[in-house]
Amino acid sequence: MPTIKLNGKLFDARPDRIDLRDREYQPRLRSLPPEFPNPKDIKQYFSRYAKAGLILDQGEEGACTGFGLGAVINYLRWRQAIENRKRTTPPKVSERMLYHLAKHYDEWPGEDYEGSSCRGAMKGWHRHGICLETTWPYRNKKGDVAFIGPQKGWDDEAALCPLGAYYRVNKNSVTDMQSALYEVGALYVSGEVHQGWFPKQNKWKTTNGLAVIDMPSTSSKRGGHAFALVGYTDLGFIVQNSWGPKWGTKGFAILTYPDWIQNGMDAWVAVLGAPMVGAKSRRYQASQALVKEAAEPSQLFGLTKSRTASFVYQNPAVEPWDDDTAYDHSIVLGNNGIVLNRSLIRENALNSLQDIMLANPRTWLRNKGTKIVLYAHGGLNSEEASLSRVRVMAPYFKANHLYPIFFTWRTGFLESMTNIMGDTLHGLPPQGAWKDIWDSVTNAAKEAKDRTIEVACQNLLVKAVWSEMKQNARSAGTLSTPTLGQIADNLVNLKAQFPNAEIHLMGHSAGSILLGHLLDHVVMRKLRIHSCTLFAPACTVRFALNHYKPALEAEKILTKSDFFIELLSDARELGDSVGPYGKSLLYLVSRALEDYHKTPLLGMAKAWDSQDKNSWHPDLTTTVKEWQTFWGKQNLPVQHKEAHVSDGVGSIPLAHGSFDNDVEVMTRTLTRIMGRPLSFPIENLKGY
Repeated sequence: MPTIKLNGKLFDARPDRIDLRDREYQPRLRSLPPEFPNPKDIKQYFSRYAKAGLILDQGEEGACTGFGLGAVINYLRWRQAIENRKRTTPPKVSERMLYHLAKHYDEWPGEDYEGSSCRGAMKGWHRHGICLETTWPYRNKKGDVAFIGPQKGWDDEAALCPLGAYYRVNKNSVTDMQSALYEVGALYVSGEVHQGWFPKQNKWKTTNGLAVIDMPSTSSKRGGHAFALVGYTDLGFIVQNSWGPKWGTKGFAILTYPDWIQNGMDAWVAVLGAPMVGAKSRRYQASQALVKEAAEPSQLFGLTKSRTASFVYQNPAVEPWDDDTAYDHSIVLGNNGIVLNRSLIRENALNSLQDIMLANPRTWLRNKGTKIVLYAHGGLNSEEASLSRVRVMAPYFKANHLYPIFFTWRTGFLESMTNIMGDTLHGLPPQGAWKDIWDSVTNAAKEAKDRTIEVACQNLLVKAVWSEMKQNARSAGTLSTPTLGQIADNLVNLKAQFPNAEIHLMGHSAGSILLGHLLDHVVMRKLRIHSCTLFAPACTVRFALNHYKPALEAEKILTKSDFFIELLSDARELGDSVGPYGKSLLYLVSRALEDYHKTPLLGMAKAWDSQDKNSWHPDLTTTVKEWQTFWGKQNLPVQHKEAHVSDGVGSIPLAHGSFDNDVEVMTRTLTRIMGRPLSFPIENLKGY
C-alpha cells in the first residue's frame, strides 16, 4: 500500500502479510453486553483519560503503528491502575520505541520506504518490552520530531512492561472483535481512512455523547492508519485515535460496523505481561534463532542459561559473547550489499555503520591497542549461523588486543543449496527427459552421481543463488550502494587519527569475494593493509587477478609477504562433501556454479600447481598460468592434508568449512597478526 497524504497527515500503515504462524483469538463462550463500556463509564472515564493527557498526537508524521500501539498500551495500563485503585496515572510509554521496533520487525527489508505494519510493532513489543516516553521521546526539547536515542536505563525499564499473551483477531468477525474488547478492553487495529475522518470545520455527528465517523457514500481518497479500539456500541467500534484531543470527542469516535468491514485491515488483542525486575531488553534486533528458542518472553530478555554452558572455560575473558555484543562488532549485509541496521537504538544503517566502523574502534584505539581485524565470513550461512560464529570467535580476538569487525552475509546459501540438491536427489524425480537420468543415478558410480548433480545445479536455483551472492558483494561497492566505499572511508579516518593503527583482513570461502571488492576501494584511497589471510577462497583466479593483484602491485598497499592462503589439498577436496554431492564446495562451484565448467578457483590446490595441465576449462588455462607467473614460488599456500583437526573440544573432519573451527589454524593466524604468542590461548571453537 503506498504512502498517501490526506488532510495534511501521512498515512502509511501497511496491512500485515499472511502468516500461518499467527495464533488466532478464540472468543470465550459468554454473553456480551449490548455496549462496552457502558454509557456511564464512557462519560466518566473517557473524560478523565483525556484530562490525564493520555490522548496521543502524532501530528503530521506517519508513525501511526507506534502511536496506535502506544495508545493501546497506555489504555490497558490506565485501566489496570483504576482496577487496582491507584491514585496516580501511569506514565505514557514510548511511541518512538514502538515505531522504531515496528520498522525493524516488519516484513519488508531495508529502510528505504515509509510505513510499517501492526505485526512488526507487536513483534517488537514481544521481543523487547517497552520503556516510557520520557526515557525515549518522539520529539526533541524544542518539540520538533527528531530521532533521539534512548536515555541510559531504557533496557531495564522496557523489561518492566513486557507483552503478555497476544492473538490475531478475525477482522471480518464483528462478534469476535467485540468479545476480545469485552475480555481485554482494547484492540490494536489498522484500516483505511477516508474523508469521513476529517469532517468539514471539525463538525461531527454525535450519538450518546460520542462523535461518529461518517462513511462517504462514494469512494474517497484512502490511506492506511493504525489506531486503538477501546469499546463498542450498537452502532460500531469506539476508536481512540492519536491525532490529539481535538479530534472527535476528546480523541474518541465511533467507527461504524459497515465502515470497519469495508476498510478494516488487521486486528490484534494483547494483555500486559508481568514486570521482570533484573531483566534487560536487548539492544539489537533479536535473531531468528533466538526467537525460535524463545517460547516465553523471559527468554527474549536474557533470562536463559548460556547456549555454551556445557563447556568450562579456563579464562572468563574468552567466554562467548551475548548476541548484543556480537552485533556491536558485526556489519550485516542484505540484498545488493545494503547494510542492515540491527541496532534498536540507532536511527538507521548509516549511523550503525559509523558506530561499528568508526566510533567503537576509535574508543578501542585510544585505550587498548593498534590492530583492527576485518573478518569476512564465507557468506554461505544464515545471519543466525554467522552470529553464532562471532559470539564464539570474537572474544579470542579482543582478549588478545585485536579489535574484530565481522561482515555477516544474510544468504543462507549453504542450507538452501543442500536442500535443493537433497530434494532433487531423494524427492520426487523430475519429469520428462530428466527422469531417466535421475533413475540411473541411484546405483551409479560416485563420479557419475556428482556430475549429474553438477548439471542439475546449473539448471536449478543453486547457480542463480550463487550468482546473486556474488552480485551482492559486487553491489556493495557501487555508487548506488557505496557500502564498501563507506567502510574504506571510515578506515582512512581511523588511520588519520591513529597513524599507528594497523588494518588486517581475514576471509573464508566467499568472503574472499567481498574482500576483493573492498580492496578496490582501499587501493583508490591508498590505505595500507598490514596483512590479508584467506581460508579456502572461493573466488575465481580471474577475480584474484582483477582485484587482489592490483592491491599487491600497488605501492605500500599489500605485499605478497603479508598475503597468506590456507586451503585443502586436492585429495581432501575430493574427500569432502556438500549434502549429496561427493566433493567439496569449491569443486561444486568450479564445475557447476561459475560460467565455465571447471573454472579455476584461488582456493583450489590445483590452481597453484604449475604441473597440472588438464584440470581446467581450455579457455581458462592461460588465466591460471598468468596467476602462477605473477605469484611465483614464494609464500605459497599452506595445504592441509590431515583427515581431522581439533576444535578445542574434540576431533572434527577436515573440510571446506572447518578452517575457522580449527584451533591450530586460528591460533597461527592470530599469532602472526599479533607478532607474538597469544596471551589468551584459543580454548573452544565448537558450536557453529
